[in-house]
Amino acid sequence: MNSVSFASPASTAAARSGENTRALKRSFGWILRAGLLLVVILGFWYLMLLNSLATRGFVLEELKNDRQQIQKELEKWDIALTIPTSLYALESSEQVQEMTVVEDPVFVEVRDGKLAMAESK
Repeated sequence: MNSVSFASPASTAAARSGENTRALKRSFGWILRAGLLLVVILGFWYLMLLNSLATRGFVLEELKNDRQQIQKELEKWDIALTIPTSLYALESSEQVQEMTVVEDPVFVEVRDGKLAMAESK
């Protein structure tokens, strides 16, 4: 018995429409999952980048503080090295050696508690 059944064009179109709808839903679901995965990956990358920038800021601030401390120490060393040289230069200066010590200085009050040294003759 050979029986051939022919489907009507309307039922074939409905079957194709159902298949297209299922395929479209599967495609949309795949796109939605891929998009969600992409958002998660980009969010994680953004957090890593933000953390990296914040860490660099802390490191930079620490380096600036170290630089300031080194500069202060350098200034102290410069002063410590300059003092003996300047004292030696003052001691060897003829003008300083010619100076005399005033034993009993006389001061004159000029204005409102300000003092000036009077010439002693």
